[in-house]
Amino acid sequence: MSYRFVCNHCGKKFELESPEAKECPSCFWSSSVKREDELASEKKGFSRSSKEVASKPGHKVFFGNIKYLFRALLFIVLLAAAGFLAYKAYKLVTSSSPQSWKTFLIKPQRDDKQAEAVAADPSALLSPQEKEMLSREVTIPVDRAPDPGEQEILGRSIPFQTGWTEKLPSAVWTLEQYQKMIADQESFYKMPFARSYKKKLEELFKKKYLVAADAFVKGDVLAARNFWVESLAFPLYSTDLKKHRAVALTMLRPFINDTLSKVSAMNQSLLDRGKKSREQALSVEYQKLIGLIARKQWQEALTVIVQMISETELLRKNAMPQEAPPPYPAAFGTIDSDLQRPLMDLMSPSPSSTADLQPLQQDLVEKKEVIETFTEAYLKSAREAYQSALELIRDKKWPEAAQALGSIQGPQALQQDAAGKIAILGKITGRTLDSSGKTS
Repeated sequence: MSYRFVCNHCGKKFELESPEAKECPSCFWSSSVKREDELASEKKGFSRSSKEVASKPGHKVFFGNIKYLFRALLFIVLLAAAGFLAYKAYKLVTSSSPQSWKTFLIKPQRDDKQAEAVAADPSALLSPQEKEMLSREVTIPVDRAPDPGEQEILGRSIPFQTGWTEKLPSAVWTLEQYQKMIADQESFYKMPFARSYKKKLEELFKKKYLVAADAFVKGDVLAARNFWVESLAFPLYSTDLKKHRAVALTMLRPFINDTLSKVSAMNQSLLDRGKKSREQALSVEYQKLIGLIARKQWQEALTVIVQMISETELLRKNAMPQEAPPPYPAAFGTIDSDLQRPLMDLMSPSPSSTADLQPLQQDLVEKKEVIETFTEAYLKSAREAYQSALELIRDKKWPEAAQALGSIQGPQALQQDAAGKIAILGKITGRTLDSSGKTS
């Protein structure tokens, strides 16, 4: 005979020959193993005992008493809450005036008379200080002093340097260096010059090249260029022109190249001379402008500054016509044609350089804006616009008044007062009555 067992721990069902099971073959628990027939009888016994307990009179009375007690407590709580609300309502009614009770029950509305007054004159909404601000009149003296911001602009001085530089591409040769160059070339080519020919070269160097160097030091650029050109008119080494070029001009090439570079630099300087004079004139005019501002000669300062702005604009755009260096001297015809060609190429130098005029131009524009506010014509126009705006305010033409005040760009006292009035006028024009009598 076999017995069926059930494990309450893992739910495993199994059969054994013995009526007693030591452990579950699945989870190995021993305390959770029950025989099926015993487990079924225990369930029947539990359900029968529960029904018996529930069928006893005492049990029914107990649960019935709890039910009636809960209902009684709920009724008491509701009654207390109703009484509290009734008491609060009574206190509110007895302590409030009829008018306040009416306000409590009815949504507040704007007083009709007040709404009519605002509709007729929106300025009634302004505070006394705002009304005083609108009616206040600011006067500007003719000889007013610049404010700190204006004084900073007027007293500023921009350092100005021209874009023109006058310098040589290489150092000037001495007679000793010239003689050494000839000796080195004779040694290199193994073809010495005749003593008489070297003497002629040295005489030409002294009369032309060194004189050109002295002229440059003295600032005479044109004379320096012409003498350096003439220093290339070498005496003929031979009546055979090809031999002259093959020997003399070839051996003198280092000197020739260096002298050509100096002639090129002088041509560039002569080309820049016109622009340099205009830039230097700007520097002189700027100092004159500073003096006029210091003496408060506003109209004269404005005239100078307008001319300077126009001049700087032309220079910055390189709108000035390109100039050509002066022609070479008559001695140019005595120079060998092989040297004339490169010399003519040097008559077309690079475009001249220009100073950085942007800081100067910016300073002039800022000074112009300030100086204009001191001129009689500007002050007259500003006063007329200001008086017109005040008249429009008195006539309660708010939008027109705000527009007139907005046209005032200086002096600073008028501009600040106009800005304050515009802000107040914005409050007035923004409060218009709708059809229900409310203000927006």
